[in-house]
Amino acid sequence: MKNNTYFEDMKRISHDWEKARVERKSRKQSIIDTFGWDSKELKDWYEEDKAAAFPYPQGASKAYRAWAASISRLEDELEMDDFLWDNEVNDFIDTLRKAGIQTFVYTNQSTAVMENLHAFAAVGCTLDGLCTITRRETRWGDEQPSEVMGIRFNLN
Repeated sequence: MKNNTYFEDMKRISHDWEKARVERKSRKQSIIDTFGWDSKELKDWYEEDKAAAFPYPQGASKAYRAWAASISRLEDELEMDDFLWDNEVNDFIDTLRKAGIQTFVYTNQSTAVMENLHAFAAVGCTLDGLCTITRRETRWGDEQPSEVMGIRFNLN
């Protein structure tokens, strides 16, 4: 799971987008200083900025963050501990499938968990059953692994 080309490409593309965003923002001030607030150049800049949307929808971004967190916690399987809104589920599952992920463990404990469980089923995931996973986090000096209860889903 650690060396996943799809997620590594997402990371690279996102970093490139952020670098371009920073450059674009700095160029804005230069345009204002040179041409003024009412200039055609600034209006063009606003159009360019508006067109430069982040390359991934929120559900895909949550899939990436779940993968990255699972890697950092030395988990053997992808763990999703965040809640997905209705408009994020398709992109989340689609991204996992594109990344070649076969299963994931859903560990979210919010009051709206049932909504996500049904949404996963609606996009073709099958519930494999209850499970526990071992999470190894390094924070505040506590490096003891912890067992986390979850529900395993199969994406096939």
